[in-house]
Amino acid sequence: MAKKHAINHKERKREIRAVGLRLFARLGFAAVNFGMIAKECGIARTLLYTYFKDKRAIFNEAVREATSSVEAQYREIMRSRQSADAKLRQLCIAVFAMLFDNRDFLCVIVDFLCEFRRKGRIPVDNIMRHTVGLKRIIHSLIVEAKHRGEYDSAIDPNRATSLLYSQFEVVVLRIAVSGKAEISDSIDKMNSILLAFRPQDGVLRHFS
Repeated sequence: MAKKHAINHKERKREIRAVGLRLFARLGFAAVNFGMIAKECGIARTLLYTYFKDKRAIFNEAVREATSSVEAQYREIMRSRQSADAKLRQLCIAVFAMLFDNRDFLCVIVDFLCEFRRKGRIPVDNIMRHTVGLKRIIHSLIVEAKHRGEYDSAIDPNRATSLLYSQFEVVVLRIAVSGKAEISDSIDKMNSILLAFRPQDGVLRHFS
């Protein structure tokens, strides 16, 4: 009697999530339904329901996977004994790397958020929590660097945080809309901004 191979449910779930994200990226989140995902996976729709209750669950798990990975990097960076400026640089590079490594998924997120906005709703989920959490970390590092004399005392941490965070938003827009974005250019721009934060007479007045 032929021996049946055990099904690796974690692997199958990962495959379903990957297929779902590919379809979301190609067709748009709103246009994809469970039947399409099941067909692309080569499984029955009823079987698909044993892994995910709906397509939103597929999306949410993908977000959790992406954010948990980069948040682990955040924690490691924050635990290091480096200067606040060095931590902030590493944090920004980690965020840029995550964005550029997940181009297709990024397009899905933008499409998903646009769909919610068209319906007049704001999604309160991992995306929004991650956004708020990242801004808090950036703000805390800028405040720390300012107190330690690494950054100019005239800096307004709120405005400086907004300026730095806007660089991530620019990358998201370029990747999602035109696809024309290079990580090296983004890092160079970020380094220029952080360099301007340092104590230099006359350079930082617009941050106050």
